[in-house]
Amino acid sequence: MASCTGEVGKNATNSAIYEEVDSLPDSVRLVFVGDVMGHTTQTRGARRDGGDSCYNFAPTFQWVKETISLADLAIANLEVTLAGEPYTGYPRFSSPVELADALKDAGFDILMTANNHVLDYGTKGLQLTLDALDSLCIAHTGSYKDSTGWQNNHPLIIQKNGFNLAFLNYTYSTNGLSVPPPGIVNYMDTFRIADDLARCHAMNVDFIIACVHWGEEYQNKENAAQRQFADFLARAGCNLIVGSHPHVVQPISKIAVEMADSVLVAWSLGNFVSNQRWRYSDGGIMFEVILTKSGATVELQSYRYEPVWVHRYADRNAQVYRLIPVNDYLSNPEPYPNVTAEDEKKLLQFDSDTRGIIEPPPAPSRGY
Repeated sequence: MASCTGEVGKNATNSAIYEEVDSLPDSVRLVFVGDVMGHTTQTRGARRDGGDSCYNFAPTFQWVKETISLADLAIANLEVTLAGEPYTGYPRFSSPVELADALKDAGFDILMTANNHVLDYGTKGLQLTLDALDSLCIAHTGSYKDSTGWQNNHPLIIQKNGFNLAFLNYTYSTNGLSVPPPGIVNYMDTFRIADDLARCHAMNVDFIIACVHWGEEYQNKENAAQRQFADFLARAGCNLIVGSHPHVVQPISKIAVEMADSVLVAWSLGNFVSNQRWRYSDGGIMFEVILTKSGATVELQSYRYEPVWVHRYADRNAQVYRLIPVNDYLSNPEPYPNVTAEDEKKLLQFDSDTRGIIEPPPAPSRGY
């Protein structure tokens, strides 16, 4: 990424929803989203949105772009490869590079690439994906073309607003596929991760964030293995843990750590965009965290989330996709066309389910 210079991220612009954080003298606002999928119908819809002459994914993100763009750093899990044609969906994902271009246009700064689909097209697919992200100047971590890429992007250190942030990314599996040399993928290996965290502390970073691809698909509650691994990360010095893979939203919890503040864990952010239409999987959350700094002390000042529902509808022999921020829709549905009464029923069901899963606000807990 030698040609990509300057600080990663964006400075917040004037907006009513940013009034509180703008008043904080030393702060950084992070927004995380869940799984960015690329099912076949999504690719066809992007072709339709491109006028059948190109792939245009930008309209998918048009109604969440403001929130994403105004974050200081926005992070997503890229759960596809950018391995070129033929473009394919499940079970082996290869999406057009225009998907990553649209993510950048929407405001995303960092993409996590350690997940169970990263080797869908082998080392070549891994390399093409990372080359595409580098060409777009999108920071990434979790998988690497070779040891040099690993050394340069693991941990991924981002300097923003006077904060020195470390991002780590791990996956439970690559669907049984091994990583042919020289490629590297970060797995959930506690011995190696302990070394990674020790390196972060030796580098005197302000805050360590682990994005972990884990858990059981379609389960609305984290499992014992997730809890055990999160407890390990928290005790080893990780400051924030954000999960992906289950394709549904899971709770947000706090792990109490001896001699330290509790560690916040968002077990799964659900699907940011996909073609999974069944209950619980037809959306996810935008998870916002605000960090503050006073001298050498960095604190997680606050967090919140907003449900985002994936609206799919037919348009000229294709299914097109639009992400609808639920709070905005409930305040004023007028800007969101093509939402039928049945669509609204599903949106409301997703909103109710999500708030039931995450609320009430978590308290520190032990016993993992």
